Amino acid sequence: MTPRGSTPPRSRVRVPPSRGKTDAWVAIVDDDSSVRSSLARALWLEGIHTVLFASAEEFLDGAEAAPPCCLVLDMHLPGLSGHDLAHFIDRERPPRPPTIFITGHDDLFRSLGACCVAHGRLRKPFEIDAFLSLVTPLLRNTGGPEA
Repeated sequence: MTPRGSTPPRSRVRVPPSRGKTDAWVAIVDDDSSVRSSLARALWLEGIHTVLFASAEEFLDGAEAAPPCCLVLDMHLPGLSGHDLAHFIDRERPPRPPTIFITGHDDLFRSLGACCVAHGRLRKPFEIDAFLSLVTPLLRNTGGPEA
């Protein structure tokens, strides 16, 4: 949380794992800083490395050495939407990592249809345990925490 009157940090933030060492990481793309920080904190407590992005464009501009093992993607983003980002990755930078779509709008989930295969879909607000139950098995498959 940023104190009043201070400048907020840049939106793209690396959150290192709290324990253990792994190259596996999770990308969180959401324009809501409180959602990004809450999800990153929950993953940090599980020892999972995260990189946070405030927009789809910021994610695409990222120069990570390896793709994330999981993409947590808000459907309703300014600029390029989460749905459009998923299509872009499928078309221009395949394969798209297992993707968990999150949104507060049921109609956006319906817009996914069968065109975007999702590892999971969560409607905001959601329980953090539901989120972790989708993410942690993906890291077990990559040698991450609890592998």
